[in-house]
Amino acid sequence: MFTRSNKTTRWFQRPGLRRLAGCVLCLALISAPATSAFALDKNQIIQMSKLGLDERAIRGAIDSAGDELMLSEADLAELRSQGVKDGVIEHLKRSGHVKGAKPAAGGTPAPGDDINLEPAPAPAVGEGESEEEREERERLERERQAEIARAADELNRQRAADEQRDSQLGVVARKLPGAATALRANNNMQAARTYLEFLALDPDPESPEWYEARFGLSKALYQQGILSGATTPLLETLMAGADKPHFEEAFEMLGDLTRKIGYRPPVLEELTRSYVGDKGEGFQNQYNYYMGKFFFDYNRTDLALQYLQEVKPAAKDYPSALYLMGVAQLDPSVNDIGGALRNFERAILAAEASPGSGNEEVLQLGYLALARVFYEVGLYDVALFYYQKLPSNSSRSASAQFEQAWTYFLKNDHKRALGVFHTLHSPYFGQWYFPDLYILEATVYLNLCKFPQSQRAMTEFRAKYLDKRPLLQNYLQQTSEPADYWNMITRAQGKQGAAKGGPLPALFVNAVLENVSFYNIYNVVQALRNEKRALESNISTLGEFGEEVLDRVNEQLETKIQEGGIMVQQRLSSVDQELQDWEIKAMQISFDIDSEERQQIQERLVNPDYEPPVVEAGTTLLIVADDWQPWPFEGEYWLDEVSSYRSRLRTECVEQ
Repeated sequence: MFTRSNKTTRWFQRPGLRRLAGCVLCLALISAPATSAFALDKNQIIQMSKLGLDERAIRGAIDSAGDELMLSEADLAELRSQGVKDGVIEHLKRSGHVKGAKPAAGGTPAPGDDINLEPAPAPAVGEGESEEEREERERLERERQAEIARAADELNRQRAADEQRDSQLGVVARKLPGAATALRANNNMQAARTYLEFLALDPDPESPEWYEARFGLSKALYQQGILSGATTPLLETLMAGADKPHFEEAFEMLGDLTRKIGYRPPVLEELTRSYVGDKGEGFQNQYNYYMGKFFFDYNRTDLALQYLQEVKPAAKDYPSALYLMGVAQLDPSVNDIGGALRNFERAILAAEASPGSGNEEVLQLGYLALARVFYEVGLYDVALFYYQKLPSNSSRSASAQFEQAWTYFLKNDHKRALGVFHTLHSPYFGQWYFPDLYILEATVYLNLCKFPQSQRAMTEFRAKYLDKRPLLQNYLQQTSEPADYWNMITRAQGKQGAAKGGPLPALFVNAVLENVSFYNIYNVVQALRNEKRALESNISTLGEFGEEVLDRVNEQLETKIQEGGIMVQQRLSSVDQELQDWEIKAMQISFDIDSEERQQIQERLVNPDYEPPVVEAGTTLLIVADDWQPWPFEGEYWLDEVSSYRSRLRTECVEQ
């Protein structure tokens, strides 16, 4: 027998309470004015019994009557003759409502009579009662009798509805094995229809059938690509406990939902209460990595480290866990730079030990992390060693090359700095947003007293960035809606970054497209759009549930587009501010170029035979092959060579 849940937080809950009618009956009997005419008496107990009221409700009414209810043995005999159950009579004795009765040990309820709506005898007219008082008493009594009859009808209707529901529930429950078979055959909507039909009947949430239906529904929607619709039943399946049969499979589905649509609600912290020590090592690794990443994303570095360090070396996520631990240890709240460096190195070694297993991403992130940490502490040669570990065809190669340019610049290694500038001017990196590249280049030429080259770098900076800045400012002034920003940037992204015919030059568009946060939101939006199409194709099968999920997907889609549009607007605004700052620096450098050039002319007039030294710039420690030799640039760029350019320019500065 299936019982109905009374938890209002469950889906498919119908309004109303199961025992509403019984409660109304009790209230009608015990809420009257406290006079002798309306106190609970044997006649009302008889009537409650004949109306078929639950025995517990009658006992509750007796308990609420107080000391005014007092019956004799003769009254009890009458109650028994009118069909009042022995349990009620024994309760009267035990609760002290029978004169001279000894406490009874309790009786076994006997089957009750059929419901009889014949009204109980009216109470006798009290002594000294006026005609008006008698009429008022009778009117109130009629109203109470009518309320009792109405509540009895409601109780009977509820009983009939429950019986019908229980019958339907049993019929649909017998279809669940067939739904599981359909699910295995990937007939997802057929299975979902059966599960929804069963859950709509409000089965007991503690029953195995409820659990199977919730998991089956989540899996059917997940396999159909209706990811948002799968989240709620999947979460309920997980929260049912790790001891349930589908916990591991549901957890794997959760990881995929997190990757595809960013589903990681804060309530998932409750999963830490699940005991998984009895699971296999593979699942324990998966669980610890997911929870560690979950807390990492919520900036709970202490808990993130606690779970990530439990991931074993045999796990496929082991390199990623080490990398995340390193990033967490760089957090100011932890500030363990030594531990971070060790974990980045371990992540690299673990990724190198398992090539082709999807760890290339971790490998590159590990190299960049080490390079940046050593750059920050001033160990530039070590930083350059790790920067140059990134392959030239990596999507992060441009960032690594640009950061190398800064590193060489700070080392005062002009030859290699100019070589990197030359690399970044190649077609491979020409559309990247690097405004400070020209400022660095002009500064290096200025330090070498190469004034024409320095001026040329400033001219290129103005032509490539500053002359186009009014277009950016005009777009920012005329565009206010986040959706407009989002639509503009996604149209450009669809053209692979080339903003052909768009309102902005490709350079500024790429400044957004290079941002990792943009792609995270973009991927979620694409997943939601795919889900919307899947829902619309199956809306007739899913019915009301499908409509609810579709509304939720539309709402999430709009929210994500708004969020993405705001991010695009903020990024373009920051680009505008950056260009303003670099324009000020460019003016300062132009002034320095003019000033230094005049001074050098004067110095040469004073010392016309001066020859500058061959080497006066910084150098970088590098290990090269024995057969290494310079190769002159012939006007062609080769991807495997772009990071190897060197400049042979000598300084032309005249010492004072």
